[in-house]
Amino acid sequence: MLMTDTTRPVIELRHVSFGYADRAVVRSIDLDVRPGEVVALLGPNGSGKSTLVRGLLGLTDQLGGEATVLGQPLRDLSERYRIGYVPQRHTLSGSVRATVEEVVAVGRLPHQGWFVRRTPEDRRAITEALELVGLAERAGDDVSTLSGGQQRRVLIARALAAEPDLLIMDEPTAGVDEASQRVLAEVLRRLTASGRTLLIVTHEVAALRDVVTRIVELTSGRVSFDGTPERYAEHRREQIVGSHPCPPTDPPHGSHLPSAGPLSTGADHA
Repeated sequence: MLMTDTTRPVIELRHVSFGYADRAVVRSIDLDVRPGEVVALLGPNGSGKSTLVRGLLGLTDQLGGEATVLGQPLRDLSERYRIGYVPQRHTLSGSVRATVEEVVAVGRLPHQGWFVRRTPEDRRAITEALELVGLAERAGDDVSTLSGGQQRRVLIARALAAEPDLLIMDEPTAGVDEASQRVLAEVLRRLTASGRTLLIVTHEVAALRDVVTRIVELTSGRVSFDGTPERYAEHRREQIVGSHPCPPTDPPHGSHLPSAGPLSTGADHA
């Protein structure tokens, strides 16, 4: 199920704070994410990325402000399956003895409950999720026979099987080789073409340069940048130049200032 109202933001945060035991980690955030956007969430360790994501998932206390997700106040959102989540996990547990299809079918539980036979609707959703991540031909294979990148795609398919309106992904390209990163980027392109809205926590923006439409950077629990990838590249260059206010007029042969590439993240490690 995808949102039919394409004019209202999927996420609306107004002066929102999230934290633990009355201690705010994310403070006074203003943020809108509109249908179809692919937003990369960046920031150094301790910047509040995980707290913000956990807040949107209802796992962290909302300490202030107004948060609306999928058109409903976050505190009142009952259909939590409408927010899909792919955790930061390199692979499935080696102890898992299940087929790819069986793992993906877990995503249908919010629609059917336990011990209920799969309906034609369930089978359709599972098949479509596997096709979107390019694993339809591996549906009957044991997940333990898949590579790390393929197992990451199984986790994405499991989240998609619930047919969420918003998909939150935590470091989807981390820990896999460059070839797998390219495949995962192609999967994300398919998701955006199907109308999904994505919020991606990442520090490997270069791997997603052709997918991301917007970058939001957190620093010390506050939004320090919000704009296009092109504007972010300028922002990074300005930071680098600002950290070298008085470069030599004639630098020694072979030396140069650090360069912020089109989507260089510098020290933005999650």
